Amino acid sequence: MARNSCQFTCHVVVILFLLVFGEVDGVTITVPNPTVSAEAGTDAVLMVSFTSGTNPYVSWELDLSIASWTINSDQPADIAQAYKGRLTINTKAPSLTLNKVTTADARDYKVTMRATGESSDEKFIKLNVYERITSVNVTVSPADPVEGKDVTMTCQITGTGTKYSWKVNETPVILDSRHVASGNTLTIKSLVRTDKGQYSCTAENPINSLRNSVDLIVYYGPDDPVIKVDNANAGTQHNALVGSTVQLDCVSESLPVSYNWKYNSVSTAGGSKTLSNIQRNQEGDYICEVSNAKTTLVKSKTITIKVYDMIQGLSVSTIPVNPKEGDAQVEITYATDKGSGTAMWLKDGTALPNDPRYTVTANSLKINSPGRSDSGVYTCNLNNPFSTSTIQKTISIFYGPEKPQISATSVENPDPLKYVLVGTTVLLKCKAECDPPATYYWNVGNQDDPNVPEGATLNLTNIQANQAGSYTCIAVNDKINKRVRNVVPLNVYQKPVSAGPTCSMTPVNSDLQFRCSWLGGIPKVSLKFLGLSEVKEASETLDQTETAAKLPALNGKAITCVGTHPIAPNNCSITPRSPEGILPSHNATAQPSGKVSVTISCKGSSQPPATVTWSKAGQLLTSGGIYTISNDTTDLTITGFNISGGDLATYTCVSTNLLGSQKSSINLTGPAISKSSILVNPAHTVVTLTWETPRDSVVTGFDVQMTGPALQRSSTSRAATDWRTIQTKGPEARNTDISPLQPGEIYQFRVKPMVGQNEGPPSETYSLGQDPGLSAGAIAGIVIGSVFGFLLLLLLLILLILCCLRRKKQRKEPKYPVPKTKERVATGVSQPNILLTGGVTAARNGPSIGNGNRAYTPEPYTQYDKSSTLPSNVTPPAVRMATTV
Repeated sequence: MARNSCQFTCHVVVILFLLVFGEVDGVTITVPNPTVSAEAGTDAVLMVSFTSGTNPYVSWELDLSIASWTINSDQPADIAQAYKGRLTINTKAPSLTLNKVTTADARDYKVTMRATGESSDEKFIKLNVYERITSVNVTVSPADPVEGKDVTMTCQITGTGTKYSWKVNETPVILDSRHVASGNTLTIKSLVRTDKGQYSCTAENPINSLRNSVDLIVYYGPDDPVIKVDNANAGTQHNALVGSTVQLDCVSESLPVSYNWKYNSVSTAGGSKTLSNIQRNQEGDYICEVSNAKTTLVKSKTITIKVYDMIQGLSVSTIPVNPKEGDAQVEITYATDKGSGTAMWLKDGTALPNDPRYTVTANSLKINSPGRSDSGVYTCNLNNPFSTSTIQKTISIFYGPEKPQISATSVENPDPLKYVLVGTTVLLKCKAECDPPATYYWNVGNQDDPNVPEGATLNLTNIQANQAGSYTCIAVNDKINKRVRNVVPLNVYQKPVSAGPTCSMTPVNSDLQFRCSWLGGIPKVSLKFLGLSEVKEASETLDQTETAAKLPALNGKAITCVGTHPIAPNNCSITPRSPEGILPSHNATAQPSGKVSVTISCKGSSQPPATVTWSKAGQLLTSGGIYTISNDTTDLTITGFNISGGDLATYTCVSTNLLGSQKSSINLTGPAISKSSILVNPAHTVVTLTWETPRDSVVTGFDVQMTGPALQRSSTSRAATDWRTIQTKGPEARNTDISPLQPGEIYQFRVKPMVGQNEGPPSETYSLGQDPGLSAGAIAGIVIGSVFGFLLLLLLLILLILCCLRRKKQRKEPKYPVPKTKERVATGVSQPNILLTGGVTAARNGPSIGNGNRAYTPEPYTQYDKSSTLPSNVTPPAVRMATTV
């Protein structure tokens, strides 16, 4: 009974141990090959293995059970009726063998194993059954592939094929958008002639592979024919000399190919044609036709044969002999004793001008209505492919004057015909084609000038605005008593006074007036606003008013004034904007008498400038008494500020312009320190105090105080335990250095905010030279952890002793567990290095500075934020606790 009780207890301990540290594994099936390939007619083994604490039950299934048995059982396997005689089973193993498989046996087989008290497992094995490949035949469709069409090659096999691969001329076919393999076919799209070659197909499966090939012939063409004359490539025309021999050959890329020549409806088969002792009557078009019986395409090319004699005896004549301006026509003709060709006419050595008055006929050049520009040397070049002849004729025609051409030059003005600036110099030049040379006269732009200048040039110096106008040049030909004039405008401009316009806007009652100004300039500047409700234009100054109803749409919108001037156009922009970014701030100052003034500023951005109204605790404030509002209304100054007399309150400013308003408040509070810290240098001779104040706190300065030995040795000193002010700082100060300190001495430091002569609560007190020891929370945690660990170990020891005492009575002496020591260590967290102000750099961690009970010299490079407790980022010393069982 005692033994059973002991075993029960041990079982309970084991079960509790397993529940805590893990659970017993179930049956695990291992499949070495999840996919099995077999040849039809052979045996297929579905191999599995397992791990289990007992002999599991095995079941093989498809849709229904095939066979099942228990491993190492004396009972035979239970085999389904349809599979009796087809399976080989060893009941000592879970594997299954299918005898003489067929393609119908290619299925997914599931094996399940389970054992009493263990979780079951199941796996799947895929069986693939293949028939051996015994023959391969490659066919081509269509049988006569044509370039530009698609062709498909099919790999026909006897057996089971799972994979087909293709090669061309023993090189693998690269599949792309033209070469597409699908199943047992390879399709080549848009055949080209270079696709020809021996294509082989290899069919394979896991059992075997077999290969066969086919020759692919690509029929193509005909390409565009090329005609050769005397074994040289010819163009569309060939020139031949009378009595010579011409050999014509036609060539085209085509498979297959057939040639035929045609001339004057007479056909001659073959790719070559010979013209011996050619005469003028054999001129004409010779056509080569190329055809392809496979592609059914026909292409042709034509060559024109021209036959020429040598040119002999070229002559030229003109009518009239001495032409003059006003004649109806001048004609130049040519003639030859033998031969013909193409005439090309030149004037003064260059091609004839593109002028409808010039007409070229078969053997002449006609000039209709000849003028002064038609004078020159005319050349007739008569050419054929085998000879050239040239002749010239000089023609002179009296003329003039033509319409004068006026040009202008100026050093100061880049384009004086466009405009010139006041005070500059301009030179006008007049030129007219005339034979004999013309005489020139000027009409000037200033109508008050009685002079009529004469000569081809007119010099205008220090030009003024009244000289702007039209300038006329008159050219006179005294021989034929003819006068011609031309006129040019001369614009005289002056730049505006400034570089660009000026934009502004001004409130007018509840409306907003926009102004754009740009003065001076000739002509006057034209101005217009873009972005307002309507577009208006004015010269030099433009005022445009937008009513109150239209102002919301203009908030934040850029309004542009476009200034137009022919010399220097320019723009300016202005953006109406309601007040934004209003954030009140304050500044406090104290006079030597202790009187305090506080100025609250309410500034932001707005256009036009906003007006600010002030209130205190909901009551409107105006200038008077202790309150002074600045001229631009953005500052409120409180004179004689009293922190205990009700001046600590909420002050509200409202910033308003025509486009909107924004409201913001500040709640002034008394002097206070919101955060402080201390930093010690490595030599323990300098400490740096750092502090912060709330944003709304009114402060005019800070008193830095300490206790401990005096910083400077003197005959008179206060007690070391008394707080004394060692430094006075202004309202902007946020840190200070205290030195020199005496290493090993005990000090205390703090900062006290001031408003005039009124004190605020001091900062945290920082002690230097004392060890705070462990906090009460740390000690309590260590004690509780130690007690809990000891009780847990004691409970496990009692349970093991009771079990072992009852297990075997023959054991005379009980065995006790070997003593073990368990150790818990509180590990510290490293503190990052800190860069000290005051020229000292932190290098390593150190103990805290606080209000402990034991004095000690602090380690350097340590920063603290509290005086009564350990800083949160400083780890207490490690505590070791050991218990022996």
